[in-house]
Amino acid sequence: MNDPACRQRRWTVLDDAKPRSITEVVDILLRNRRVENVSFLHSDLNDLQAHLGLLNLDQAARCLVDRLNRHDRLLLIGDYDCDGISAAALMSLFLRDLGYTEFEVILPTRAEGYGIPARALGRAPAPGLAIVMDCGTSEVEAIAALRAAGAEVIVLDHHEVRAGATAAATALVNPKQPGCPAPFRELCSAGLVLLFLIRARRHLDQRWPRPKLDGRYLALAALATVADMVPLLEANRIIVQAGLRALNQGRLPGLEQLRSGAGLARTALKSSHLAFQLAPRINAAGRLADPLQAYDLLLAVDAGYAALLANELDQLNRRRQRLEQEALATIRQQLPAAAAGLGQRTLVLGDAAWDPGLIGILASRVRREFHYGPVIVCAYDESAGVARGSARGIPGFDLQQALGACDGLMTRWGGHRMAAGLTLPLANVAAFREAFEAYSRGCEPALWVREERIDLELDPGLISSGLLDALAALEPHGMGNPAPLFLARNRTVAVQRTFGRQGTHVNLLVDGTVPAVFWNGAEPARNFLDGGHASADLVYDLDWDNYRQRPRMRIQALLADGRRGR
Repeated sequence: MNDPACRQRRWTVLDDAKPRSITEVVDILLRNRRVENVSFLHSDLNDLQAHLGLLNLDQAARCLVDRLNRHDRLLLIGDYDCDGISAAALMSLFLRDLGYTEFEVILPTRAEGYGIPARALGRAPAPGLAIVMDCGTSEVEAIAALRAAGAEVIVLDHHEVRAGATAAATALVNPKQPGCPAPFRELCSAGLVLLFLIRARRHLDQRWPRPKLDGRYLALAALATVADMVPLLEANRIIVQAGLRALNQGRLPGLEQLRSGAGLARTALKSSHLAFQLAPRINAAGRLADPLQAYDLLLAVDAGYAALLANELDQLNRRRQRLEQEALATIRQQLPAAAAGLGQRTLVLGDAAWDPGLIGILASRVRREFHYGPVIVCAYDESAGVARGSARGIPGFDLQQALGACDGLMTRWGGHRMAAGLTLPLANVAAFREAFEAYSRGCEPALWVREERIDLELDPGLISSGLLDALAALEPHGMGNPAPLFLARNRTVAVQRTFGRQGTHVNLLVDGTVPAVFWNGAEPARNFLDGGHASADLVYDLDWDNYRQRPRMRIQALLADGRRGR
């Protein structure tokens, strides 16, 4: 087994057909994604109307308009990640377009932790309305304090709802709450804010202009939707498709400058660019500094000011990358001891040197690269005697249930089935590690097999610009709609050249004629070929080589027998 990240890896080809045309390829891909209607390929913004019946959404919209009509002071509370920042920016953009200035924005820092920060309470004068975004569902005490001070409270949140721990807001809008007639429950908070603004706009009377919820709004909602890794289906697919069009039209100066700094000024943006290049720069502010820096960038109207902010975020992101690599080096040293005895299903790691803003991304990296199983990475605050952790799960393992089983050991926790945050006393870490592992022992062992799904076997001879154009209609890709993955059996492979700062990437030639790239694949490719393999089964997807203006294979794994991968 060459993959250190999991004990078992199973490759599954979803469709045995061997297509002979582009049309057949697309038909198989749609079938694999259980898409029965070709309208999936051409979403319409009008289809968002079907998602406006969320429980309490209309009540919340009426509440906002009522407070606007009274000219009450508003308090907007978001979160420190891309979704929470974008949600706050969306709400602020709407108020600005109305010409409304009586509002204040509070975004918690990492030091304050997830949720409504203490400084949002006891404001003088008290706000007439607090709008809480990307948190609040379980903030029982904080919401009660806001209500006691005389504020109405709207919560727009998408985190899991725990029985007996739901805040008594004036209007709670959460598609996951019991009794919500949502046709689709996996919206991010910025997506909920967009639906909320559509509703609120309808209730404005002649005293107000009716802001057009144009490409600026769609771009912000799309960025957050991709960044928060919600399924790119239904309403999310509509939002991201429309938002990408708006982003490629350059509707927001801040994102234009961020895009330019990422080297994407002349690139037609896709969801992958948002996920891996723009969103990390937005998140860097919340991870290492003040999320208001990213908020200001998203709303910047002056190109010069936007360029300054974009450069600051780029520098923060570079610092984040450096700190991440340093922490990963420590984790590599910790792993043998952390997994002592092997057979361990979960990992709970911690260190006082790790920045709390990095623990989420570290947990994702550990799960992906070192240990296929539920992973929790903690930052230890020894002066306060607490550990702040970020958890990442695997399909079929519900983190909410697992953490619920350890509830008595934590002071605070919440999130989703696949990602969560938690806080606990340092003195409880060892007991928590045992309890978390014990819970996993009651789960099916099959969950710890990494299943890699290949769409179909595709002859490299079918690769063409026409095929790439057809595949583009399946965009945007992400959770729920993965990029197509193909298999080519028994192919000859030759190394052309390695490249990158440390020679970690490699260009390959398949069957002597078809170009391919294997990112971070120089060592696996050399090991594979040096092992005496005359040919290989290739797992690959496709992209466009902008330098040579041609399609190319992008190798994901070299398989000797259809079972083992890099």
